[in-house]
Amino acid sequence: MADELRNAAYWARLAGGPTALSTRDTLRLATAGGARCLGRAGEIGSLEPGKRADVALWRLDGPWHADIADPVTALVLGPPAPLALLLVDGRPVVSDGELRTVSVEAAARDLSAARRRLLRVAEGVR
Repeated sequence: MADELRNAAYWARLAGGPTALSTRDTLRLATAGGARCLGRAGEIGSLEPGKRADVALWRLDGPWHADIADPVTALVLGPPAPLALLLVDGRPVVSDGELRTVSVEAAARDLSAARRRLLRVAEGVR
């Protein structure tokens, strides 16, 4: 998601100048705006009682983010920060940068098989 945040800010600023989209508005676009686009603003996109508790926490204490003045700007415009914790519906999915819900190897095998199936279907369409 960090690349998409950065690209949104850069494209907006390319078109409208350096103040066209603040880093906080960029983050809001990705969170609340993304939920709205999915038609799920009532359940995700912000931290509020009754919502699903989807939370991502990035580490900004490493050498690439040392002595930052604004953590939101560092997250949006700085180098990719390591993901420390990702909660989905309040349950940990990533912890200390490691996926906890599925085997990475099994997921890679499944993705590879799905890719082969899609290529076979695409070849039949031609």
